[in-house]
Amino acid sequence: MELKIDLKISPKLKKLFDQPEEIMHKSIWSGMVNLVEEIEARAKNEAPVKTSNLRRRIVSSVSADGKKGVVTSQASYSEYVHRGTGIYGPFKTPFRIFAGKNKKALFWPGAAHPWRSVPHKGQKPNPFFDRALRQIKPQRVFEDGVLGYLKQMGA
Repeated sequence: MELKIDLKISPKLKKLFDQPEEIMHKSIWSGMVNLVEEIEARAKNEAPVKTSNLRRRIVSSVSADGKKGVVTSQASYSEYVHRGTGIYGPFKTPFRIFAGKNKKALFWPGAAHPWRSVPHKGQKPNPFFDRALRQIKPQRVFEDGVLGYLKQMGA
């Protein structure tokens, strides 16, 4: 699952070009850091919480040149939560849950008898990354990071 955001060096950032190259690159890097950290924080707030594992495993990083930022979840099941499974998922296919490799049957309190497998519709999507992204204006957050760095440098 990958989402791409195109950012521009807008007229608001005109003074960026008056800076030495090193400050210009660090300003762009700071803007990208500001953006990915904002998305990361909002995604953590939007992620469903059962054990807090999904929330804890959301991380962000920025490339050394500041041209690419990534916000991802390192939980193996995060894409299933985000996109859904079974009839609610991208393939719209129901599935069955089978007893484990070393088990002969599934049983739970209230079941009429043990079952070898049971049908399952799936899990509805919970697009927490999409909700996090809709809460911000990426271009503005990026620009705030760039301008904040320039202000800190006295530019």
